[in-house]
Amino acid sequence: MNYTTITINDQKVGLKFGMASFRYLSDKFIDGISFNNGELNEIGVAHLVYSGYYNNCLVKGVLPEITFENLVDYIEANIMKSEFLEELKSIISVWGESEMIKSNIQVAEEVDDKAKKRVHVGGNRGLRIW
Repeated sequence: MNYTTITINDQKVGLKFGMASFRYLSDKFIDGISFNNGELNEIGVAHLVYSGYYNNCLVKGVLPEITFENLVDYIEANIMKSEFLEELKSIISVWGESEMIKSNIQVAEEVDDKAKKRVHVGGNRGLRIW
């Protein structure tokens, strides 16, 4: 499943995670901006949610009505509320279970593993790439 909803200011908004959401996130998930020490911060959460909203709008052929700035404001106002955190856990679960996300994460990990295997740090010879 790659679809869920979130309620933003009493408006139910569809989130669909697919290729467009993956492309959107590819240059947004930056350490120190969207996450710190491997954990999403409020900006990262906003990018994740917006990517699903953006993808859903594209699939349905409608223009996004909610701006990224509006979404950040909403998340910052609600990030400490337990009901919002439960909704967020559900969204992250749907995102993580999306076949598009899972397959692209697997490809990225395989590329990373290949790169790690090529790098060898040896004694006083320094860094070698084979």
